Amino acid sequence: MPNELVISYEDARMAAETVVKAAGDRRIAVAVTDPGGDVIYATRQDGASAVDVRNAERKAYTAALIGRDTSLWRNQITHDGRTVADWSDANTTTLHGGWTLRRDSQVIGGLGVAGSGTEDRDEQLALKGAEAAAQLSVDVWLTKRDPTLIRDR
Repeated sequence: MPNELVISYEDARMAAETVVKAAGDRRIAVAVTDPGGDVIYATRQDGASAVDVRNAERKAYTAALIGRDTSLWRNQITHDGRTVADWSDANTTTLHGGWTLRRDSQVIGGLGVAGSGTEDRDEQLALKGAEAAAQLSVDVWLTKRDPTLIRDR
């Protein structure tokens, strides 16, 4: 059985803070979940609404649980002639702005952003957080890899 990887609290906080910094003065909410969709870290800027918080949580939940970014999932189920109701889960959403977080090809969580003004901007901001989390994965890999060239092993 593979070892289940989960995004750490510190990594989740760093990814969310990256999003907040990228958002500038936009009043957004950010949520980061574990692979099962449970919130590990969430924050909202002053002025962000409770609806923004809930939508950020739902986007992160969906991205983690489904294993696809919410915009890709929307395209897939639309293509398949299905709706979000087919999953019988009130927490799932197809609103853009949810990104799946991965490490070693495994889902380690989801990141959701809401409140930036448009779904496309939410998605772009969520990507900033996902990229920051991915860079952490690269940094971990670099510390573990054998620096010896393959031909010299």
